[in-house]
Amino acid sequence: MSLVRTVRQLLGGAAGIAATRLELVLLEIEQERLQLARLWIRAALTLFLLFTGTVLCVGGLLLWAAPEQRAAVAGALALGFLVAALVAGFSWLRLARARRPLMAGLLKDLQGLQRGLRGGAESR
Repeated sequence: MSLVRTVRQLLGGAAGIAATRLELVLLEIEQERLQLARLWIRAALTLFLLFTGTVLCVGGLLLWAAPEQRAAVAGALALGFLVAALVAGFSWLRLARARRPLMAGLLKDLQGLQRGLRGGAESR
């Protein structure tokens, strides 16, 4: 009878561990989802404000320039926007390559737990 009790206790412990890991995975997914939502909202707001400010600035510069120089001012602004777009594109590529993997925190915690359990088992 004690063998059955021991097996049940082992299965109960394994189920508890599995439930805890599942909760950790779900929590990590929720945190990733919230972080992604925050990033999208900030990116949309930033792009809207940048576009609005750019349009107003370009309009003001073209109205400020003398009529015979407006074509040169427009060309210089276009060149400046192309350079800025290239810089921004390379910045986005750098960010995309440097992003951390999904559930990196959970994986780090689980690896630490495994190292701790192995160290505890080896010392016995």
